[in-house]
Amino acid sequence: MSDLYTKKEVEDYVTNVVFERPLGVSIAAILLIFNGALLLVTQLLTLNALNEASTLVGICRGMFQGFIALLGLSGATAGVGMLFGKKWAWWLAVFYFTYETMRYTCAILFIPNVPPMLGGVHLSPDLYYVKYGMRIVWNLLFTVFMCRSTVTGFFQTSGINKWKACILLFLINGVLVGIGWWLMN
Repeated sequence: MSDLYTKKEVEDYVTNVVFERPLGVSIAAILLIFNGALLLVTQLLTLNALNEASTLVGICRGMFQGFIALLGLSGATAGVGMLFGKKWAWWLAVFYFTYETMRYTCAILFIPNVPPMLGGVHLSPDLYYVKYGMRIVWNLLFTVFMCRSTVTGFFQTSGINKWKACILLFLINGVLVGIGWWLMN
């Protein structure tokens, strides 16, 4: 046992925090951990293909690979922090969900340009719209879920104006995604 916590503090944490965690928080945390880890593993398995894609798009390989790794690490880190009820995990998870929402929104806006730019398989644009539309809805639902009072109470973020925070994160992520698309074109 660590010198940082007494046996009583550990027992209180397990009794008061773990059993009070809403089921949806556990599910979201597990999904974030799985998604982040899957993104990192996929990145390692497709390293060469991603390097080629970065040159096709005109982005520095290191920046492209680093951003993908950062996204995977942020998802996995947010998930682990959510399991422990950390306040920063709420912020990171909401940032992650709002970023994903904005990224998929941007993908829908530029779908006609993406397949010809990257080459490869050309699917019907309708399939892309359905795929990215479902991802937008999925991430929006998680963003709204993270703003519920039971969730913010668990993360001790009840004092924060969660809707203003989400709007601010949507704006920040919209700018980030917009800059990324502007750099690609």
